[in-house]
Amino acid sequence: MQKTFYQLDQILIEYADIWRISPFVSPQPIWLQKYPKLTEWLLALSDGEVDELQGDDNLLCQQIAPYFPIAQEILDLIQLPFCEKHALFERSYAWQRDVPGRKVEQIEAFAGAIGEISDPLLEWCCGKLHLGRYLAEQFNFPVLGLDINEKLVKHANQLALRMKSNARVEQCDVLSDEVKLKLNNQQHAIALHACGGLHVSLLEACIEKKVKRITLAPCCYHRFNQSNQFHPLSKVAQNSSLKLENNDLRNAVRQSNTAPERERVKRKKLQSWRLGFDLLQREIRGVDEYLPVPSISPAILEGNFSQFCQHVAKIKGLVIPESTCVDTYEKLGEKRFFEFSRFELVRMTFRRALECWLVLDRVMYLEECGYECSLVQFCLPSLTPRNFLIDAVNTHHSSTILISR
Repeated sequence: MQKTFYQLDQILIEYADIWRISPFVSPQPIWLQKYPKLTEWLLALSDGEVDELQGDDNLLCQQIAPYFPIAQEILDLIQLPFCEKHALFERSYAWQRDVPGRKVEQIEAFAGAIGEISDPLLEWCCGKLHLGRYLAEQFNFPVLGLDINEKLVKHANQLALRMKSNARVEQCDVLSDEVKLKLNNQQHAIALHACGGLHVSLLEACIEKKVKRITLAPCCYHRFNQSNQFHPLSKVAQNSSLKLENNDLRNAVRQSNTAPERERVKRKKLQSWRLGFDLLQREIRGVDEYLPVPSISPAILEGNFSQFCQHVAKIKGLVIPESTCVDTYEKLGEKRFFEFSRFELVRMTFRRALECWLVLDRVMYLEECGYECSLVQFCLPSLTPRNFLIDAVNTHHSSTILISR
């Protein structure tokens, strides 16, 4: 895994000026002149082809490689194995009736990847305890869930009581020292899509308390970080010259092919309007540079483009001259969105590579702390793009058991 990390590290360092600079901010990316054939290919793609490539990292790397050779090397490096699926009992109606459809499949895939359960389970950031109740039912082991949200804790325990589950939830802030009181060296800690700082706290607390086994699918590496600067966990990653910020971490998890079609349509329109406003604000200010705009609710799409521009201009303290033909910028925004959505594919080529770099940092950290790890994909990316699964067993604990026998 270290070898793969070093290879990814070198690629990300060498091509940082490509994957770090968004065409949303810079309409004419610096690589346009260097890769004319690539530019020609991108601009010839249909909207449907763009959507397909945005949602499939492997397909994107395969198709872009003839015009952008480093994509082939990235493709080879991101091919982590899929896990062996273990047989499960048929899900009960008592459990399934409370769980959203796609979540059902994700939980079953995660559970099937865990394999044999031999220790009491502790679910980190469990929410309504859907995963914990499923595992308690499947493996007949007690499950303790931890979550900070009082309402979710109450609801989760009601659901567990209703289906007579051997699972329960306690309210706890997993980012506090209090959580360590819940851990011991006979537990198996699990987390399905614990975000950023939440899964970092899981690893740190479990290592300190010598938890026997850890199984997690990391997610959203930028969330719950205490600073804008990313701090690697492993010594290997800490020694890298690649320094990441939260915006870089967001780029690693931007694949959203599981979003409903109506949401994708809204997002495209909002991006088009933002790009149109960007051209307008450059004209108003007389400064040819991007002006950051805060997140805006898709509800604003219920109005028209002119109203959108007035709203954003007010936020940024700008005045749109009455003589301005705002509709012109709506058309220009649509043209720029056409180019942006294609140029952005080049940045997306590095998306999975960056995520692999981040998850390997977690794996190497666990190995440095005495855990034996495996890293696999527990489901297809079409079910969830955040499909990496780390399974770590405390080797020191195993050694102690062997000696005692």
